[in-house]
Amino acid sequence: MFYAVIGNNYGDEGKGLAVDYLTLSGHNLVVRHNGGAQAAHTVDREDKRFVFHELSSGSFNGADTYWASTFLPDLYKLEEEINEFSEVSSEKIRIYASPDCSITLLYDVYLNQKREELRGTDKHGSCGMGIWEATKRTAAGYKLTLGDIASLSADDIAAKIKCIEDEYVALKIDKFGIGERLNLDTVKYASILKSALENYVTLVSDEKSFFESYDNVVFEGGQGLLLDTAREELWPHTTCSRTNITNPVKILESSGLKLDEAVYVTRSYLTRHGAGPFEENAELVFEDQTNKPNPWQGAMRFGKHSSASDLIGRAVKDYKDNCSYEITASMFVTQLDLTSDTILTRDGDIAISDFGRIALESGMDKLYLARSRYSKNVSTL
Repeated sequence: MFYAVIGNNYGDEGKGLAVDYLTLSGHNLVVRHNGGAQAAHTVDREDKRFVFHELSSGSFNGADTYWASTFLPDLYKLEEEINEFSEVSSEKIRIYASPDCSITLLYDVYLNQKREELRGTDKHGSCGMGIWEATKRTAAGYKLTLGDIASLSADDIAAKIKCIEDEYVALKIDKFGIGERLNLDTVKYASILKSALENYVTLVSDEKSFFESYDNVVFEGGQGLLLDTAREELWPHTTCSRTNITNPVKILESSGLKLDEAVYVTRSYLTRHGAGPFEENAELVFEDQTNKPNPWQGAMRFGKHSSASDLIGRAVKDYKDNCSYEITASMFVTQLDLTSDTILTRDGDIAISDFGRIALESGMDKLYLARSRYSKNVSTL
């Protein structure tokens, strides 16, 4: 089975929980396909908890991780996450990747954070992890791929990084008025990148055979539909990647494969972590252990969905507009235990049974219901 787990809102919907549920049994692969280390997907168990960034949210279940060519890994941060995961789990980490992945560099993180700081009260809502800047640098012809890291010597990688610093980053620092350059030892940095790839990542040349060697392949998306780069009406408070069904469909089609099920994830209420329009409801106060206030995104905001029809219709429109063949479409609703089994909307709160009926009548095929933080307790409707 080929699944795509997609955030239906502004991100932080519970995609980690959904991926954990879908990988509870079988030999599974989880594909990270958009964004990069900015993701913060939480998986809870009674005895442990972990926030996944570059590793898959199926890792507690022994699922392998694959970085598709549209993912922007940060090799510098990878070992830190692997070490932190090993402190809470004995599961072996196996990471595979397309050699065409362009990597995120420390320069991208630096430019990203400095630019957002300089915006003051006009912040775009960046996570400060360099994804936007990495995308722009790559598009400008200054990409560095996993294939490059694998094939070049550490000295050659350092030379390429130095070229990026002198020809691209320096111009950006002047253009943005940042005022100071990042003092980076390119030789040491290149060695760290080379070592991370050699120690933790295996490159894949034949995606079709690779995908077909697993029982289930789950595409784990980052962020949500309301942050998709194609949502021009929401600019500049969007991301630079495709957060919808587009990447999973295209990646599979390039191998002659098809998606089986699109799983759209939503909380029973609405959240936004980062700048941008949002109708906040002061009466709604929830604890969120993952999304703590930070200098770039501020504090988590809570509100109600505009309406059930809008919430469901957004998902239906996505798969109908971006997939040319029939698939199973489902909605995965989280945090129901916090809202007494209701979906909170500005049109009026809706019992989950009624919401389910509306969803099934409106183009969804099934619902997954999460009434706790634990995937083992998920039920279906």
